[in-house]
Amino acid sequence: MVARRKDKGFLSRVVLALLLAGIIVAGQVQAGRAEPCLRVCKKSVVYYYFSSREDRPAGQVPNGKIVPVIRPQARRVPVQNLEPLIQEASRQHSLPPALIKAVIRVESNFNPAATSPKGAQGLMQLMPKTADELQVINPFDVQENVWAGTRYLGMLLRKFNYRLPLALAAYNAGPQRVEQWQDVPPIRETQDFVRDVCRNFLEFAEKEPGHP
Repeated sequence: MVARRKDKGFLSRVVLALLLAGIIVAGQVQAGRAEPCLRVCKKSVVYYYFSSREDRPAGQVPNGKIVPVIRPQARRVPVQNLEPLIQEASRQHSLPPALIKAVIRVESNFNPAATSPKGAQGLMQLMPKTADELQVINPFDVQENVWAGTRYLGMLLRKFNYRLPLALAAYNAGPQRVEQWQDVPPIRETQDFVRDVCRNFLEFAEKEPGHP
């Protein structure tokens, strides 16, 4: 009985977090700029390509210049050190800071050198193909990774009509799988990812100033 009550309490809090995310994101989207993208259909599969690069962080090298990718030391970065960057990415891409922190914690536990067995890299675990589409030069660079990961998550939220579980599932398993199932795919890793990000999102949201 105690376990069931805890489960019900957690589910209620996650639902509250999802509602808060929907309200926050929907309220911010009017102020934020829509992400220009190119929709291409090949063999009944819909692909989305970024058609604008103007939102990249300042100071990156021009196109065409070859830059060696330098992997940082494998150690966690305190979340407070990332706060200014996350706040700026939040404002630019109209996402709650707590959601960005939640994805970073679940994906890499704040380790900029993290690499998954499938090849995902950096704080927000960008796959090489996604990083390339976002024109990320160094996926282990903290600013580039957070900026690109936040931008990509924002695009997925818009694509799936601000349904946070579907956007998170697409971030983990790919948009095509979510489109195929029209729901969170029955993949254990993806379901755990959605649950864990929602849990951490609620935790970070409760710590933010002004949270009820």
